[in-house]
Formats: sequence, structure tokens, C-alpha cells
Amino acid sequence: FQPYIGVVIATLVAVAVAATTDVLLVRQLQNVIDGLGPEGPGATHHVGGMLGVVQGWADSLLPKNSGDSMLWAIPALILALAMVRMVSSFFADYGSTWLTQRVQANLREGMFARILRLPNRYFDQSSTGTTLSRVAFDAAQVSQAGLNVVNVAVRDSVGTIGYLVSLFTIDWQLATFCLVLLPLVALVVTFAARRMRRLSERAQDAMGELTRVLDESIGGQRVVKIFGGQKYEQKRFDEVVKLNRQIAVKHASTAAMNSGVIMMLVGATLSAVIYVALLRARAGALSPGAFVAFLTALLIMQSPIKNLTKINEPLQRGLAAAKSVFGLIDAPIEPDTGTRTLERAQGRIELQQVGFRYNVDDADAAPALHNVSLDIAAGETVALVGGSGSGKTTLASLLPRFYDVGSGRILLDGVDLREYRLPDLRSQIALVSQDVVLFNDTLSANIAYGDENPDRARIEAAARAAYAHEFIARLPEGYETEVGENGLRLSGGQRQRLAIARALYKDAPILILDEATSALDTESERQVQAALEKLMEGRTTVVIAHRLSTIENADRIVVMQSGAIAEIGGHDSLLAQGGIYARLYQTQKQLSH
Repeated sequence: FQPYIGVVIATLVAVAVAATTDVLLVRQLQNVIDGLGPEGPGATHHVGGMLGVVQGWADSLLPKNSGDSMLWAIPALILALAMVRMVSSFFADYGSTWLTQRVQANLREGMFARILRLPNRYFDQSSTGTTLSRVAFDAAQVSQAGLNVVNVAVRDSVGTIGYLVSLFTIDWQLATFCLVLLPLVALVVTFAARRMRRLSERAQDAMGELTRVLDESIGGQRVVKIFGGQKYEQKRFDEVVKLNRQIAVKHASTAAMNSGVIMMLVGATLSAVIYVALLRARAGALSPGAFVAFLTALLIMQSPIKNLTKINEPLQRGLAAAKSVFGLIDAPIEPDTGTRTLERAQGRIELQQVGFRYNVDDADAAPALHNVSLDIAAGETVALVGGSGSGKTTLASLLPRFYDVGSGRILLDGVDLREYRLPDLRSQIALVSQDVVLFNDTLSANIAYGDENPDRARIEAAARAAYAHEFIARLPEGYETEVGENGLRLSGGQRQRLAIARALYKDAPILILDEATSALDTESERQVQAALEKLMEGRTTVVIAHRLSTIENADRIVVMQSGAIAEIGGHDSLLAQGGIYARLYQTQKQLSH
């Protein structure tokens, strides 16, 4: 809220003014009622004379003479206070909403900007759901709780103090008697608030459990049906529904008991106050107007006191959310200490004694890569093959610096990758992964993703080269067709071809292909493979391959095992060696038959 401190102060002033006018409006009751009596304003009456006040209302509406200005002064004052109340309430509500939404938007923008720059290790250790919850819900909790707590503190503190001052100015002895009884009300409210806070926390956990069961049952509905798990899932769901119901009933009963006990204590307080007030009125120490104004102020004062006793709950909720929000905003971003700019690389890549481990805190954990040295010439196509966990994907992830090497170094055109500015380095690399990521936008926007000024001719040329133009042309809106969430409206082969078209559009000097043809049928694979071979001409290409038939024409094949290079050579030479590659190739060949 600091950047908007002027608006905060103006809003809180408006809140305070609105609370003050409430107190002053109640205070006018004494003047109104006493002004209606036969002796005029300021008169003192016994309680029995109040009926006469009501009976004389009609006669007192009109002034007895033109000089009796008091009859008009009180209504005019009340009207003026009501107008001030209207204006101050508007500015208080408008300012609160403006500040809450502005701070909430700033927090979300800051969190999203940080998310886009977080290192891959962060996402390895945090779930997507947790990150989404921080942006969607925690930011709202911070902004709402932050301002609401201050609003309540100012409004209800001003109100409570104002009503107390009013009570003491009316009758300080009666006000002192009330203060002896009021702490009992605050004690009950505090006890009930603590219990409801515990129940609220349990309710949040129970609702989370309900959401989890729903998500699992709906997401796995095919497994549920095929294995006959309907009764089991129904039982699980019924149990969490029952738990939610029980907690809700407990919460409601606690609130009802809290309200009942408070009303009982308020009633007891009022009974005692009325008794003492009647005694004082009979003794002539309290006028009817003062009596009504005192009781009204006493009744209304219960609400701000109750609000102040409950202020800790939203405050703690907001502090917990703030810890989550600022924990994300303050998380360290990807290191980018490079200063070298790079227009277009030639494409020579050198790995010198490269070592890497994912769990940097565990020195005993097996490294994902160790002592890997490899020299890839500009324009050369190198295929990485090996079993799961051999280090193929890890090695490819080090090239765009999704991770930094743990030891050794990687050079691009003779310069350490860490010396280049990160955006310049990544602009040299295009990626086609087996896990295709498409955004819920048009086909053309997905192909030209990252280009602020997309070229329609280049988009269409890239689509044709990836053999995607034909199916795009058949769609109702062509290149302007929305693909849906992660391209769910497209088949697997169509999504893969769009990813290839995106790489073709970027026209980067370095290409990383992570099983780029895995989702294609035989006919499409032949077409796309031909397009990729044309694309790879003159470009440095690193191919991660599981199907060895797709990389027979690679310049060199690097066989990896346990994070190290086990074999290296051409397809024919590796087969002739009869080693790991030869065994993998023969196994796949037998399975294909």
C-alpha cells in the first residue's frame, strides 16, 4: 500500500468521518427528545413525562413563533450530518475498493513477472497447484485483509471511543457502571472467535479434501469404471461430505451460542442500566432525551466492540497469505550475469568436462552428468541416445541454460554460455519437444509465438514446411482458429506439426529436437522427417531420440549411459562395434516386427 499512501490516508479519514457522524447522529437523540417537551430544549423530565412528549409531538412540529429557531436547527443539523455521512461513506467504500483491487493487481503482476523468470529448480520443487493458489487466492487475501483490518481498526476504534465519550458526557456515573459489565461481553466474543477460527481452519482442510477426492474421481473416471470402483469412490466422497457437514454445523452452533450469550449479557447489562437510569431519572439527574440517547449509544457500541475483538482472525489470515505471496515475489530469479550480446551464432558447441546434479544439497546423490566432453561443429547433427536416466534430456537442457552446469563449462562459438545475455543466448535456439505446449490462442499466434510483429507469409511458409498447412486450411477460420487449452481441439500429430512449424518460423541457428516425430503416424512422419532434414541443413542440431530409426542419417550418434558418454560414432560404425547402440537397435528392430 506504500505507493498509494495518499489514497490510504484519504480513505481512512473518510472512514473516520463516517464513524464520527454515526456517533453525532445518535447524540442528537437527546436534543430531539428533550426539544419536544413543554419546557423546550435542555429540559429535564421524569420518566413518566415521556408519554407527554410523544403526545405533544404534533403540536411541537411547528414553531410557536418565528423566533423559535431551535426547532429548525436540530433537523438541519441532522440533515447536514446525514449528507456528510453519505459523502464520507462513498469515498470510504470507493477508496477501499480501489486500493484493494489496485494492490491485488500489483501483487499478481509482480508474482507473474517473477514466475516467468524463476529457475527450473523452483518448478522442480513446487507443484503447479500451489503456485496457482498463491497468485489466485493468496494475493486477494493479502490485499483484502490488509485494508479491511485497518478499516475496521479505524472505523470501530473511532466509533467505540466516540460512543464512550458520548456516554460519559451524558452521565459519567452511569457510563462507569456500564464499563464494569462490558468486559464480560468482550471475553465471550474472544472465546467464541478462537473456537470459530479453529473450526474455519478445519473447514478449509475438509474442503481441500473434498476437492481432492472430486479431482481424482473425475480425472480418473475411466479407471473407476473399468475397475468397478464406483462404490469405493462414493464411500470416500460421502465421508468427506459428512466431515464438511459436521464442521459447518459446529461452526453455526458456535456462532449461535456466541450470539445468544452476548445477547443475554447485553440484556443483563441493559436491565441493570435501565434500573440505575430509572433511579437517576426519578432523582432528576437524567432527562428523557439523555436516557434514550444513552441507551441507544450503549446498544450501538456493542457492534464496533465485537468487530475489534474479531480483528485478529483476518489479520493472521492476511499475514499467512503475505508470507506466501512475498516468498514467491522474493524468490531468486534465473542468474543472468552475462554481458555479451549475440546477433546470430555460428553454432559450434563445446562441452568440457561437464558435470551436473539436480539435488545440489545432497552430495551423495548420483550426478545426472559427470565428465561429459563433446565437440559439436557448426551445422553438425548429433543424436543423443540411451536408456531412461542416461542424461540425454539433462544435457540438452544445459544448452539454453534451463540449468547451469555444476562443473566444467559449455562454450558456444568459443565463449562460455554464462557470458552471454540470457535472452540473446536463447534467441539462438529452437526447441521441439515430445511434450508439445500450445497456448489457448490462434494457430498463427502459436506458430509465431514470441514475435511481437508476426509475418503472415512466414507463418504460412513454416506451416507448409511442417506439412501443417493442409489441415489448417480445412478449419473454419483457418490460421485464426483457436486451438483450445493446450491444443486439445487438435490431434496429437497436428499438435506436433504445429510445434515443428513454430521452430521453423524462429529460424534459429541451433535446433534441439526431443523425439520431435513421436506423435506422428507413418505417413506424416515421413513428411515431417523430410522437412526436418531440410531445416537442419546449415544448422547445429541436437536430436534426442528413442526410436533409433529416425537418426540413422545423423552425422554422429552419442550413446549415453549413467550420465556419461559410452559410445560415439556414425550409425554403421556403432553397429559394427556390437556395443550398447547395436543391442538397442536390434531390440527395437525385433519389437517393430
